[in-house]
Amino acid sequence: MPSLSPEYRTRPDDAGHIEVVGARTHNLRNVSARIPRGRVIAFTGVSGSGKTSLAIDTIHSEAQLRYLEGLSPFVRQYITQRNRPKVDRILGLGATLAVDQRRLNYNPRSTVATITGIDGHLGLLYSRLPTLVSGAGGASAGTLSTAHFDQYSPEGSCPECHGVGGAWRAAEDLIITHPALPLFDGASPWFAKWRSGEHRFVPALAEKRGIDLSRPWNELPQHFRHAVLHGTGDEVIEASFEMQNKNKTGKWTYSDSGPMRGALAEVERVAGAAGQSAKQRYFAYMRKSPCATCGGTGYGEAARSVLLAGVSYQQLADFDVHGVRHWTGEVAAELTAMQKEVGAPLLQALEARLKLLERLGVAHVQLHRSASSLSGGELQRTRLAAQLSTDLTGITFVLDEPGTGLHPADKAHLLDIAQELRDAGNTVLVVEHDPELIARADWVVDMGPGAGRLGGRLLASGPPAEVARCPESATGRYLAQQGPRVRRENRPMTGETRWLTLRDVTAHNVSATEIRLPLGRLTCLTGVSGSGKSSLLRDILGAGVEAALDGGVVDGVGGVSGVDQVQWLAVVDQNPIGRTPRSNPATYTKAFDIIRKLFAGTERARELGLGASAFSFNAAGGRCEDCAGYGRRLVNMHFLPDVWVVCETCEGRRFTPEILSVTYQGMTIDDILGLTVAEAVQRLTEPAQLAAILTALDQVGLGYLQLGQSATDLSGGEAQRLKLANAIQRGTHGRSRGLVLLDEPVSGLHPADIQRMVDAFELLLHAGNTVAIAEHDLHVAACSDWLIDLGPGAGAAGGRVVAEGVPADVARGDGVTAGYLRRIEHGEPLLGTAAGALRERADNAAC
Repeated sequence: MPSLSPEYRTRPDDAGHIEVVGARTHNLRNVSARIPRGRVIAFTGVSGSGKTSLAIDTIHSEAQLRYLEGLSPFVRQYITQRNRPKVDRILGLGATLAVDQRRLNYNPRSTVATITGIDGHLGLLYSRLPTLVSGAGGASAGTLSTAHFDQYSPEGSCPECHGVGGAWRAAEDLIITHPALPLFDGASPWFAKWRSGEHRFVPALAEKRGIDLSRPWNELPQHFRHAVLHGTGDEVIEASFEMQNKNKTGKWTYSDSGPMRGALAEVERVAGAAGQSAKQRYFAYMRKSPCATCGGTGYGEAARSVLLAGVSYQQLADFDVHGVRHWTGEVAAELTAMQKEVGAPLLQALEARLKLLERLGVAHVQLHRSASSLSGGELQRTRLAAQLSTDLTGITFVLDEPGTGLHPADKAHLLDIAQELRDAGNTVLVVEHDPELIARADWVVDMGPGAGRLGGRLLASGPPAEVARCPESATGRYLAQQGPRVRRENRPMTGETRWLTLRDVTAHNVSATEIRLPLGRLTCLTGVSGSGKSSLLRDILGAGVEAALDGGVVDGVGGVSGVDQVQWLAVVDQNPIGRTPRSNPATYTKAFDIIRKLFAGTERARELGLGASAFSFNAAGGRCEDCAGYGRRLVNMHFLPDVWVVCETCEGRRFTPEILSVTYQGMTIDDILGLTVAEAVQRLTEPAQLAAILTALDQVGLGYLQLGQSATDLSGGEAQRLKLANAIQRGTHGRSRGLVLLDEPVSGLHPADIQRMVDAFELLLHAGNTVAIAEHDLHVAACSDWLIDLGPGAGAAGGRVVAEGVPADVARGDGVTAGYLRRIEHGEPLLGTAAGALRERADNAAC
């Protein structure tokens, strides 16, 4: 048998380590590290330092590829595989399971039940247990299968609505929102703007019937109002109107004739014909009408009628995790001896998953909750529960910032779970920023010292106490309790402070008579995980203010006042800015449009007759056509992972030689795309608009990103900060005042980077804008101007305003958040001292 070469032979003393040699993935600079197995390992460093590149994009990716190489070529051709990481070798690597923060599943049918595999266990329980007793009601028990409890399968869906649960229908009260006003002057957000060709018939109909459209809508004759909403039937309306041409230099007259469809039918028509993004505009005028057959559930007869412990499958889908766990106990108590043979193992496995979800802080979510409706932290922990529900040992678990989206009160369970996995014989690699969680790890791999090109080096690898003594490590300073915490000068409330007020609000679990936010201030929504912060931020504040700005209303908000002081709204979330490699920071912020014009204005470009479009890699004319402007070409390797190779024609530079012969400040267009934001700020100081965009990107902590870096490489936090930079541009360079909403804006940020984000909020506030954030980092909450604390618990136990006021007032309360705010006031750590954790670990090691 041929032996392995010495280069790849694992030495006996390497048996307890994962050894990485020469890692160069992304910004890693030939990193080599020995990582002990069977321990909890924290990968740390400032944002963008390379910790995720090492833990996930190198170690986990290599392990995944090695597993796939053991499958048959036939199977591999149907699996989308990652590119091979750039690393010389990795020794001692076994099977890995990773849970990162990327939203990989955009399928609307993906729910908490399907992500965790709970739906499979429940389908077996409902299809098998009734067959083991006589007299099962509802569907014929003997013919049941798990498919009968799948809402979207032919056997399990409602025959009338095919699992959808109903249909979206235009609603009169959402089209006519202020009936005491004239139709074209405030009564209807639909008719406030030209949204479809139906608008042209209304003035003609009014003239034909002698109606004065300046009168309030509710004073107009019933027959006219009915015709506007429901159409004129066979009655033909002749319409003629004038419109300006595109250049606004003249007018043209347009004539049309035919029956009016009516606004209700027209809304449904344009919504059905619109693309997915445009549909959201029209859904503001529509409401879902439940299917009469299934009551809006989408389930077929079996899921609605077969009962276990008195509960149908359809009813159980509305239960939260805690409620389902209680139900399993009732089912277990009712099992017959025969049913126990089948049901007991299923209930035991189901109980384990439910218990894990509770410990991970998502006991408040319902089984039917879609993946898209979960916050980033909730989705990650739901996926984490699915991965951790294994009894295997010797596995390497890779967790990407599992503490994201967790209130300090919920983090203790996370520590316990990581240590239980370790004690069961597994290795746990955790990418983490929280110093108090890092201090409780067995080993720390610290990357840095900076971000992007300034990072990618291994600063320290050892026990937390050893990293705490590393003078070059930003993480070490926080472990030694010497790192600075966020600071901000508060804006006090005065008698002149104006308020944005929302009344009679209900969304998901949130219910409040009144929600108030001071305008021109920083408001922070706090509360335990699942208390309703994201629902209040997005579905009440965001949707309510957006509708009010458009003159409309939204379900769940009874009224909005103070919106006259707000001219625009920006919701800054962590959703990707694009799913194509062609999107990048330069194109997203429109900086690339200005840069292309600068190149087109050079003398060389004028000589060649090149316009701005020639300098785009997204359009033919100046880009390299062999790689279509990517700079790389994808080689299909059939059953092996596809390989990206540098384009030989343009040598990775994306453009033709003619385009690359044009320079601006001595740089080609490809050189510009290769600059980091920080470098571009120094070199591209004109024109002022471009300098302002680049400065905003730098101010939100993205100085390490390259202008041409693919959007698909960006984390959720980086995408959010890009959107914040756009909001800063709008909020600081315009005369109008806006409301900027951010959901967990400092998640994924090292403590050393949080101050920069808070300073970015201050830029918006200084210009007169209002900022509201939902945040678990209570150091940020403590420096806000106004706090709204939700709770007291999660899910059905939350959603109420527990306390509101300035942070000092909220800290004097008796809620969960109040106790942690008092610790911050007194300079105490939230989870106990990091130094104490280091001493405890040193004592344990000595024993």
